Amino acid sequence: HPASLSGFLCRGRLHVFTVRLCGLNIEIDNRYGYVESLCRNYIGTDGGAAAFRVRVSGEDICGYRAECDRRMSDAEAESALLYRAICGRMPAYDALLLHAAVVAVDGRGYAFSAARGVGKTTHLRAWQEVLGDRVTVVNGDKPLVRRTPDGHWWVYGTPWCGKEGEQTNTRCQLNAVCLLSRGQTNAISRAPLTDAAAGILEATLLPPTQPLRDRMAELVGALVRDVPVFTMTCLPDRTAAELAYATLARIT
Repeated sequence: HPASLSGFLCRGRLHVFTVRLCGLNIEIDNRYGYVESLCRNYIGTDGGAAAFRVRVSGEDICGYRAECDRRMSDAEAESALLYRAICGRMPAYDALLLHAAVVAVDGRGYAFSAARGVGKTTHLRAWQEVLGDRVTVVNGDKPLVRRTPDGHWWVYGTPWCGKEGEQTNTRCQLNAVCLLSRGQTNAISRAPLTDAAAGILEATLLPPTQPLRDRMAELVGALVRDVPVFTMTCLPDRTAAELAYATLARIT
């Protein structure tokens, strides 16, 4: 409809459209229809100017495909690089990528971060099994988090959300982060600040310039001070979700 098409412009072989991400208007130049389709629920603006514009070159796309550990099309490579470019600019706006699955329960946001293959999606499914319709999946893999001037942290859905494609164009307050690992039993505890910061740094993307990296370091420090971070070893079943929710909901 007209509102969703605002900011869309065809310019030669490049398409330029505007998305609303993390409370910001961002212009995206792209060569293929894939990323535009991916972002369809986020196209539009709040009426203000764009914070910035991103694009990637054909050479970048070819290089990314060559170095990637899986087969992908040029369109998929462009999409991944465009989101990388967006995330690289975010620290300037007090925001960063968090490689995590995020659920909202009764309006409260909980993020679960883990290395690939550990079981973020399995843990997310267990939350859905335990809590049912109370759970909203904000993003299954690559949400953005942003600190507002009042010191609160908000987590936002994005079109980039992992192979399962689970996301919601919404935001909720981030109440806790849990760093997951596999274990023979379920155990959860509050992480020391240094361990929490190291875990968050592993779950984000370093910006391309030193000033932005310095800003990211400041943001990570603020995040682990403002938001409780936990470590958890877990089994791949609902008992892990029951323990996690009982602990996080009580403390946060």
